[in-house]
Amino acid sequence: MTSPPANREPPASEPAAPRSRPPVALSAGRTGVVFTWHGDRWRHSVSIDGVPFATSQEHTTDGRDRSWPASPPLVELSTLETPNGPAILAVGLAGRSHFSASISPHPGEADTLLFEIACRIKEPPVWLGSTYLVADETVLVTAPHPGDGLPATVCWSYHVGPASIRAMPPTAGGRGR
Repeated sequence: MTSPPANREPPASEPAAPRSRPPVALSAGRTGVVFTWHGDRWRHSVSIDGVPFATSQEHTTDGRDRSWPASPPLVELSTLETPNGPAILAVGLAGRSHFSASISPHPGEADTLLFEIACRIKEPPVWLGSTYLVADETVLVTAPHPGDGLPATVCWSYHVGPASIRAMPPTAGGRGR
């Protein structure tokens, strides 16, 4: 009888040990973002000219319901090269909702990052959007209301650049079935 190898994968019934992951960075001129692994998801911090500006808030909105976190719970992240330069793509889930995100240099605004988020929902959200801490104040980027038809995909986007986080108005294609 042989022993199992020491470097085995844990069985599906065993929880996986927490993994440390190297930070992932992206810049657009004077504005940069660094994603760092925190617990079970990626948290990100934005700096302007190397000075910390904003940090994503990853807690739940009411402290209990993990289905509706304060910001998209991004758990898988990858970088890729696009015609406009490097970009970060990320996905995650909370409750029965699936999130995806694209972060890239804004194609029309220097020194600005463009965050584009989508969430596939199957029930009305308690809260949906992105939350940042900026100079000890909470800044909310609220997703558009999903309407009555569920399931639905809710999309929101915003710019982060020198001294501001600006939500973009929803487009006609910002919510779909």
